[in-house]
Amino acid sequence: MHLNQLYGIFGRKQDIIETVNVYNHDIEKYLVSRIVKTMILINNEKSCLLLQANLDNEILAKLNLDLSMNLNNSITFEVKSNVALAAAVTAYSRTHMLPFKMNGDVLYTDTDSIFTSKKLDDSLVGKDIGLMKDELNGIIVKEAYFLGIKQYGYYYLDNNNNIVEKSVFAGVPRNSLTFNEVKFIFEGYKIKKNIPLRFYKSFKDLSIKIKSDLEMILTRSNDKKILNNQYIPININNLNQDNNTLYNKLKNQILKLLKFLESGILPSYNIFFLLINL
Repeated sequence: MHLNQLYGIFGRKQDIIETVNVYNHDIEKYLVSRIVKTMILINNEKSCLLLQANLDNEILAKLNLDLSMNLNNSITFEVKSNVALAAAVTAYSRTHMLPFKMNGDVLYTDTDSIFTSKKLDDSLVGKDIGLMKDELNGIIVKEAYFLGIKQYGYYYLDNNNNIVEKSVFAGVPRNSLTFNEVKFIFEGYKIKKNIPLRFYKSFKDLSIKIKSDLEMILTRSNDKKILNNQYIPININNLNQDNNTLYNKLKNQILKLLKFLESGILPSYNIFFLLINL
């Protein structure tokens, strides 16, 4: 956690606007340490604040100067950001994940995790930094559907042989969809979900609106056609209006490869879920 927070601090903007829900008796702490733009009373116990995450740059510069003078320059107090550091960490992380993503057994990948139908070598799995962590502790996913980025669901049997369902779908809370609902969306159906509370913040007028009892319609994105966990390009533009261009040759090769993989792909129920240790 400390490593992730440190790297994130180096990459963040100096004037981030964020929304936080706080207890009313803690509001004073935020008023003296943050720049509060908007404050909305939720109830007698809590309020919602729209604020800047960092101190004002002028206040920060004066604080640095005062501390340096009072300490006779023996200690330098500075708060800085360094986008190059954050970019380097991100680049190294992507380089580290690339061999996993190039593996034909990987069915889905996110920033730091993979679902794979083939067990990884034991040398790649562990609790040390840089190794992959088995999120299910040896349990294998029985069935899964991967609809797109941040859209998937799966289930497995725990040690007591009970069915455990998990789902991730952008726009709704994690695990709020049943496995059958994910399957219905995969088959082209639309699912309605009621969201009890949602916050909308506006950077234009620095305001927050709170809406309740919202109805959200979840549907599968058809931007790309997927066959056996392999994406098929919908269209490759022919810039020269020539059917023998490199673009269309590439498209035909991809289609041939997918047909070949279709006959030899591993069963969907043999899936491992692993997360990189950072």
